[in-house]
Amino acid sequence: MADIIAFKGIRYNREKIKDFSKVVAPPYDVISKEEQESLYKMNRYNIVRILLGKDLPSDNEKDNKYGRAGRYLKDWQKKGVFKRDETPCIYINLQEFKLDGKQKRRIGFIALLKLEEFDTEKSFVYPHEDTLAAPKEDRAKLIHAIEANLGPVFAIFEDKDRAISAVIRDQMIAEPLINIIDSHGVRNKFWQVSDKKIIAGLIGLMKYKKIFIADGHHRYEAGLDFSKFKKGPKYGYILTYFTDLLGDGLVVLPYHRLVGGLDKGGLAALETNFKKNFITKPIKSTKGLKAFLDKAGPREARFVVYTRKKITGLIFRDKKDLDVTIAKNLIIGPLGKIVIDFTEDLDYAIKAIGDRHACPLLSKYDMAILVNPVKITEIRDAAFRGSRMPQKSTYFYPKVLTGLVINVF
Repeated sequence: MADIIAFKGIRYNREKIKDFSKVVAPPYDVISKEEQESLYKMNRYNIVRILLGKDLPSDNEKDNKYGRAGRYLKDWQKKGVFKRDETPCIYINLQEFKLDGKQKRRIGFIALLKLEEFDTEKSFVYPHEDTLAAPKEDRAKLIHAIEANLGPVFAIFEDKDRAISAVIRDQMIAEPLINIIDSHGVRNKFWQVSDKKIIAGLIGLMKYKKIFIADGHHRYEAGLDFSKFKKGPKYGYILTYFTDLLGDGLVVLPYHRLVGGLDKGGLAALETNFKKNFITKPIKSTKGLKAFLDKAGPREARFVVYTRKKITGLIFRDKKDLDVTIAKNLIIGPLGKIVIDFTEDLDYAIKAIGDRHACPLLSKYDMAILVNPVKITEIRDAAFRGSRMPQKSTYFYPKVLTGLVINVF
C-alpha cells in the first residue's frame, strides 16, 4: 500500500518575508545559469541558494556549494526566516495558468511518501524514466549536507470517483496562505490543512492507490539511498506533491532534442537512415513544423528534423514503442558521439538552428529533433508495466515550486 503521512513542514516566516514570489524557485533541473543568477538577486533568502548554489573558484571537497547549502539552512532557521509548523499537516497547491490561449488549473497536495524499492511485488510506487549517475550524485551530496527535502517529488495517482478531489476542494474555501504569480506567469495558491480527521480521511483514500513518479526520479533515488545510510523512521519518507491523472490541468509538453557535434559524415548517414526507417516529407518553412506534427495518427509517430540546410518531416507507421523511444533508437542512436540538450520550448529549438548567430551559445547545435508530447496514459502504462522511458521524455507543466514548504529531518 502507499504509505503517506502528514508532517510538520518548514515554511518561510510571513513576518520576515513579505513577498513569497521572491523566495521560491522552480525545480533545480530546469534552472538555467541565467535564471540562477536572477533568483540570487531577487532576495538574499531565495531558496535557490540551498537548492542549486553557485560553484565558486575557491571550492574544494570540504567547502563547496553543498556545505554552504547546509549552513544557509541552519542559519535561516536560527534567524527565524524559516519556521516549523507546530502540528503535522498536509498542504494544498493550486496552480492557474494559460496554455495555447486556454485557462487551466491543476490541484495537488503535498505530504510525505514512504520510500520504497522499485520493482518489488509490494511496491505501490512506480518510476517511468531512466536516471543518470551525475544528477543522482548531485542530489545525494545535497541531501547528505542539508538533511532535508527541498523540492517535492511530483507523483500522480488516479482519482476515478473524484473522492480525493472533493476532500481537497473543500479545504480550498478558506483564504490561501500564499497567493503569488511566479516568474513563469503561473499563479500559485497554497493552503495548510491541520485537521486530523480530514488528514486521516485523505490518507485513507490514498491507501491503495498506485502512484507513479512524474518528476523527481533522481531526488527519489537519492532519498532512498540516504535512508539506507542514515536509517531511522524520519529518513524513510520523502517530500511529495500528489496530483490526479484525470485532472484537466495535468499537462505534458514535448521535450525536443538539440544535437551538436555532428560532422558531414553524420549528416550524410542521416539521409540513408531516414529512407530506411521512415516516410520522409519535405517541409518548406518553420511555419509548417507544428502542423506536420499535429497530424500524427493513433498508430503513427511523427518527427521533424531541422538542420542548417533543410527541414524534413519523418513518419513512422505501425509504431509499437513510444515516440521518444523511436527517436532515441532510430534517429539519435546511429549518430554516435554527439552533444545533446533538451528543451520544451519549440520557438527556442527553432531559433537554435535557424537563428544561431543571434546568440553565440546556440552555435554549438547542428540539428533539432522535434517531437510530439507523450500522452499521460502512455506514461502511466509504461510505469505500471515496469518500462522506463529515455531520460527527458516528459516535461510536466507547470513545474511545482520549491520553497512553498520543505521537510527538514
